[in-house]
Amino acid sequence: MNKRKALSLCALLLSTPVFSATEDTTFLVSITIENDCTISINDLNFGTVNDLTPSISGSTSGTVTCTGLAPVSVAFSAGTGGTSSFTTRQMDDGTNTIDYNLYRDAANTEILGDGTGGTFTIDFTSTGGADAFDVYGLTGAGQNPKPAGTYNSTITATATF
Repeated sequence: MNKRKALSLCALLLSTPVFSATEDTTFLVSITIENDCTISINDLNFGTVNDLTPSISGSTSGTVTCTGLAPVSVAFSAGTGGTSSFTTRQMDDGTNTIDYNLYRDAANTEILGDGTGGTFTIDFTSTGGADAFDVYGLTGAGQNPKPAGTYNSTITATATF
């Protein structure tokens, strides 16, 4: 009988305990995605001309490449030439200027700028890859005569995302 009691006692001690209550908790699992974008735009070159009587048109393209999906807005500065403003940008040779402007449409009606004063930005939702866009340029007509040389303006394009 002692053996039986000893076995029963061992079985009782080694058996799974019985629980009479439970308690739950929750915890958060998260990740934060940051969108990172790079922007590049090819130079816009109106070419080599000898007559500024007609307007000279040109265009270039750019890309914004983002790692995620998010709204993107590309704004453009007035430029560095002469007394550039959004309404009349200027290229200069250090002394002389040539008027021009940049547009987001091929009809040259929507002036690119920072979105203020009637100017437009280029806006889209990034696809998580390279998103292309076009920039159109047009010189003002009737700007003859101008001294021969190279006229430049540097534009800063800023992608906000």
